[in-house]
Amino acid sequence: MFFGLFGKKDFRHYQNQGAKHLAAERYSDARVDFQEALKLCPAEEHQEAAAIRQAMDQACDKLGELNLQEGEHALRAGEAQKAHDHFCLAADLAADPGIKSRARAEAAKLEQPEAQAEAKPAAPAGAGNYKPHGGGSCTTCKGHGDHHHEEPAPMGMSLSEEDQFFLMVQPLPGDLPGRYADLGPKFAKAYLMIHEGNDREAFTILQEMLLSGENDIVLYEVALIMFRAGQIHESEALLNRALALNPQNATVYLALIHLMAGGGRYPQAIAVAQRMLELNIIPDQAQFMLGELHEATGDTERAMELWTKSLEQPGMAKAAAERLIPILNRQGRTDDVKYLTKKYLKGCC
Repeated sequence: MFFGLFGKKDFRHYQNQGAKHLAAERYSDARVDFQEALKLCPAEEHQEAAAIRQAMDQACDKLGELNLQEGEHALRAGEAQKAHDHFCLAADLAADPGIKSRARAEAAKLEQPEAQAEAKPAAPAGAGNYKPHGGGSCTTCKGHGDHHHEEPAPMGMSLSEEDQFFLMVQPLPGDLPGRYADLGPKFAKAYLMIHEGNDREAFTILQEMLLSGENDIVLYEVALIMFRAGQIHESEALLNRALALNPQNATVYLALIHLMAGGGRYPQAIAVAQRMLELNIIPDQAQFMLGELHEATGDTERAMELWTKSLEQPGMAKAAAERLIPILNRQGRTDDVKYLTKKYLKGCC
């Protein structure tokens, strides 16, 4: 979702972005990045391709587990169709055979009429007109975002736009998933258009929404469209307007950092990351990115200090070790390299 940080956008760029999203528990974004990395990975890079697939499987398994949990929650609430949809998603997204098998079994139970009757509470008047999102078993459900999937799309039930939107916003930090959902179907339609590459029509919808009142999320999405169109100053102005409305929106800070760093404005980007730390806004990611920014300015010593602190953050420890090890290798600190490799990288994907 965010602008790429540093370097050329080859397969390693998307692989690194995917790793960051995975560490930040943004599993849907990680999956999309790893798919792009696989698409761009040269045929001769067998080991890299295997590592990307392994990391993508991890993201897919996390998505599968999340959908299993959502399905179980929906089932307890008596929402049999919603539970069935989540179990189908879990079976389709997960790479792990155990998760797939469990999800398919749960979905199969709900495909039996007597099971659905037991799962549902007494229906209100008129509820008999309800139509499920689609037919088919969980093996035919298809998740969103498979723009670069290597396998052909299976025939059968496809996700509704509502379900696609729900899945795509779940990995957002803090209260953003709920806030995105509260913006209504018009915004959801624009959001899906953006992720399909249709910025032009999405822009029209979002501009209409802003006419009735400014919203930090809508301003943020418009800012990203402006950035992709090359209107950098306009994009930055919109991001600052979004922050003025909501100084706690983590995605806006991240977008500002990436915009400034992409333009070589490292002191300004550093100031934004420092502000995130002061306000305790996703501090683990802010600290890690601050290390990246200092490294980009040539201040390797400060970058190492920050990444050493990141080793104490479970979600960022592996990424921090990966940044520290090449530097330590260049410094001849082989014992430190062995320690970090053994503690943070061995057996990790």
